[in-house]
Amino acid sequence: MRRRFLGALAVVAVVISGCATYQPVPEGYSGPKAVLVDSGKYEDGSKAQLFAAVEVDGNQIENSFGASAYASQGRGFSLTMAVTEREVPARPMKVTLRASHTTAAPIHAIASQLAGTFFSVEGTVDFEPKPNVRYVVRGELKKGASSVWIEEALSGQPVTRKVTE
Repeated sequence: MRRRFLGALAVVAVVISGCATYQPVPEGYSGPKAVLVDSGKYEDGSKAQLFAAVEVDGNQIENSFGASAYASQGRGFSLTMAVTEREVPARPMKVTLRASHTTAAPIHAIASQLAGTFFSVEGTVDFEPKPNVRYVVRGELKKGASSVWIEEALSGQPVTRKVTE
């Protein structure tokens, strides 16, 4: 029970932490680029599943967890999911992925964690995007079997290993 509570607090702290300033494609970059998009789905009006890229090469980037928290501020238990899309250089990189439930109110996240209905997984994968290709972070959240990965948007084929817990 204590582990679940501490896990929920960690997720809440990450969600409400400061804004990321690292840009995967630096200003003035003229090399080949790809697009990496987060994804998610609502479970109800106050809870959703998000699948996001949260770091590139160890640097925190803007992501759907922060964007959704910002979009939901002042709305009580009503969640507004905001999916982030960003360009990345078409070169090998390490990307940290996170799949997790998210809620509009931190107390709802804690209550869901304590009830055993709040799942998450995070890990770093090797990713080598091709120029002018669109990629999507996908995942699934299930008790004892949560996972997250990157797939090519057009074909739906995974291009990274699945991070599984």
